[in-house]
Amino acid sequence: MKKIILCLFLGYSAVSSAESKVYTLDPVFNTARKVELETVGGARGQTLKGKLIDLNGKSHEIPDACEPEGGDAELNDAFTVKGKKPYFLFTCVWPVQHSGIGMNGKQFETFVYTASDLTSLEKIQTISQSLSAYEGSLEDGGNSYAWYTQRKLAIEKITEIESGKAADSLVLAHDIVLVRLKDMDYDAIKSYLSPERLEQLKSDYPLGSSTVVAYNDFGYALAQAGEYDKAYQILAQVENSFPDRVVLKLNIADVLWEMDKSRSAAYYKSYVDLMTKAGKAKLIPAKAFERSGG
Repeated sequence: MKKIILCLFLGYSAVSSAESKVYTLDPVFNTARKVELETVGGARGQTLKGKLIDLNGKSHEIPDACEPEGGDAELNDAFTVKGKKPYFLFTCVWPVQHSGIGMNGKQFETFVYTASDLTSLEKIQTISQSLSAYEGSLEDGGNSYAWYTQRKLAIEKITEIESGKAADSLVLAHDIVLVRLKDMDYDAIKSYLSPERLEQLKSDYPLGSSTVVAYNDFGYALAQAGEYDKAYQILAQVENSFPDRVVLKLNIADVLWEMDKSRSAAYYKSYVDLMTKAGKAKLIPAKAFERSGG
């Protein structure tokens, strides 16, 4: 798989105003070294549009504008990527609120372009659609999620689309779960780690020495989300293959504490004994001592 290089914005120039900002691209996209993004008010809300500025200072209009019907579009992110092709992309976001049908959230729309010449930008529709999504509540009472709004995740997804992957890889799935875990977005974790996705991941990426950390983290994340049965199923499979993983004892103990306190105490005791033997007693959380019965 070809490595993708992220090209960051270094900052916006002094010529920016309340409605318009000019950002420097480093390295350049084709011959564009800057992008100017501006917001324009209208009857249906605020529109976001832009233009690329080449090395000679000539402007090239970006052919698409972010034009929500109601609500104000704002820039979520914009950056360049070097994959098999060079890409420039920007993502806009606007609020979606329909109290009558129970929708409340944000719509993320991403525009991805490549170019052999700035006079003929080519929008990559498949990637643009894959990175665009609504996040928020739905009419039926459920929730929808936009998984690739963070730059790192968007780049990983582009890499995988380029390589022909239809479903998220284990690496990308792991990174998505860690992002949501950091945000304590437990409903998103439960939604993402559905039984169908877990089965697909285990089929494509069997449990082994190179994948054990991801599956351990999935179990931990599901436990934090209150999905104790699912968490235990994953952690028990990890234990069958890697019985000597010390941190796994603690994770299983935490899960079992909600299901079977007697078995949980045995795991806590095993964890305490192993950590003490390894000279790491100071790292043992207080709950492990308290629940081990020691």
